[in-house]
Amino acid sequence: MKLRSRCLALLLAANPALHAQTAPADTVIRAESREVLVDAVAVDKKGKFARDLAERDFNIREDGKEQKITSFSLESSGVLAARPNKHYIVMFFDSTTGGQLVVRQQASQFISGFASPDRYMAVLSYDGLQGTKIARNFTTDPAQLTKAVDSVQPAAVGAVGIHDFLEALRSVAKSLAEIRGRKAFVLFGAGSGVSADAAQDLTDTMLAFNKANVAIYSVGGIGLLAGPSTANAAASRGGGRGGTIVNGAVNSALTLASALADGTGGQAFLTSNNLAEALGTVAQEQDQYYLLGYTPTIESPEGTCHELRVKVDRGDLEVRARKGYCTEKPADALSGKPMGSELETRAQSGASSTIKAAMQLPWFFVSPNVARVNLAMEINPSVMKLQKDKGKIHGEFDLAGTALLADGSIAARISDTVKLNFATQQQADAFLAAPYHYENQFNLAPGSYTFRMAFSEGAEAFGKLESPIAIDPWDGQSLSASGIALSRDAHPSADLTSGLDPSFLEGQRALVSKDTEVIPAGDTQFRNGEPGFYYFEAYEPLLAALKPDSALPLVGVRTRVLDRTSGRPSFDSGVKSAGSYERPGNPVIPILAPLPSSGLPPGKYKLEVTVMRQTGQPVVRTTDFEVSP
Repeated sequence: MKLRSRCLALLLAANPALHAQTAPADTVIRAESREVLVDAVAVDKKGKFARDLAERDFNIREDGKEQKITSFSLESSGVLAARPNKHYIVMFFDSTTGGQLVVRQQASQFISGFASPDRYMAVLSYDGLQGTKIARNFTTDPAQLTKAVDSVQPAAVGAVGIHDFLEALRSVAKSLAEIRGRKAFVLFGAGSGVSADAAQDLTDTMLAFNKANVAIYSVGGIGLLAGPSTANAAASRGGGRGGTIVNGAVNSALTLASALADGTGGQAFLTSNNLAEALGTVAQEQDQYYLLGYTPTIESPEGTCHELRVKVDRGDLEVRARKGYCTEKPADALSGKPMGSELETRAQSGASSTIKAAMQLPWFFVSPNVARVNLAMEINPSVMKLQKDKGKIHGEFDLAGTALLADGSIAARISDTVKLNFATQQQADAFLAAPYHYENQFNLAPGSYTFRMAFSEGAEAFGKLESPIAIDPWDGQSLSASGIALSRDAHPSADLTSGLDPSFLEGQRALVSKDTEVIPAGDTQFRNGEPGFYYFEAYEPLLAALKPDSALPLVGVRTRVLDRTSGRPSFDSGVKSAGSYERPGNPVIPILAPLPSSGLPPGKYKLEVTVMRQTGQPVVRTTDFEVSP
């Protein structure tokens, strides 16, 4: 299930918020209506897929209201020439549960039987102590996948809290949301220590998977959401029959494994003695399903979530489909609203700023001649006024930014409203005392721009920033590089998209290198001795067609730090190989390294990165930073 916009012109990339951006001058993008797409699998009592259904056999209800189906197709291998030929399966092992040896053996048999060049699989494990670990990111190589499965060992700790376990699942769902299309998540084991107070956590987890278009297939079930008396009834039940979420509440008569499968349109395998054969269902349901589309009868606000129910008018069939979806918050949330126009006007005026802030605008190619700009800001909220209402403390502020060409015309807009809610005065005071970190993303074509950002809280608190953006053209056939993101925060991340070609992805993207995520800083002034990091991407098209065991092309990187006043170098790394960051089959080389600022005296500096290979011109990128006492 996903959203699709009907457009009058060609979209540059599969980005749900792209209608809010401006493409190159010869491309006009205008979204006219929103169509909701729902994947549905219909099977008979023997589990055989029903291929003879027509549009009239299906019924879709959104929030209880029947919807008119406007598009219908059978998605099956060989049916549609334009159908994406890549399928994604995540195998997630909860190693805090028992019986891991048997399920690993069955998982290996499943890999052996269903691995194919178009089926990408990943192996993850959760041990309750170190959290989620990626044993093997997405690959089509069955030998690497089997080796990864064999490496999963039982956890040294006992049962862990269900809240931590479900939070780990939501983190993976967030990563999978960036991958376009339908995904499958095979959960081996389902956590332990489940209690009735997990209902909201469980609902949030199912919502995260529905939003990411991921169906959960559960193997085994540990612990009940209700008392032991419901165990026998739940153990024989598969997923996908409906009834897990009713008016936001969780049906307590299901095991955790069944609830997760039932609430996401998957299936639970709780009693099968031949799991490898049963897991074949996962692959089969990726290969053939019905794709139903409808335009909601009631236009809902962006960023809201809705309950879905899909039925077929045949009593001998069971249908599995997502139980909900969420509308995307647009990149230009204030479009057409007075506040958006007012902020743009104030940004161009001589109005003085009362809110202090800093901004960084690194950019990264998502396809040839289309760049994603990562807006990062640090905003000082000390002058903002918060309001008390019914014992709670609330506030909000608006932001509106424009990328301007040299003639003053607007090439792209981005806007947002940030709502703030605090339970106690102590929380509100802590917010007002520290910089607020804000991030957003928008697309731009190559060119030179002036980016203006205005933000306000009420009529008095106002701030504005201005910065140039220069994006070089890239045809996708030559060596190139992105802008540079500076950061204070680099931490481990179970990101499943880091090894995938950007053309497979959609939505907002994290900056990840070697399973480490970096958060771009808005303020690029570092205190003397403060650790910092820099992240950039090199683009080597020669990697795209390489097989896993092929020799890697030679790509070199040189990093220098220059004194901005004198131009003299303060640091020079020499040319280093980027080989350890290269990935066969993926032209993107994500590089993360410590900022070479240690030992630099206070002053203004320029970080210079040069990317080169044996043929062609080197590519140079720079960004400024400061070192304070």
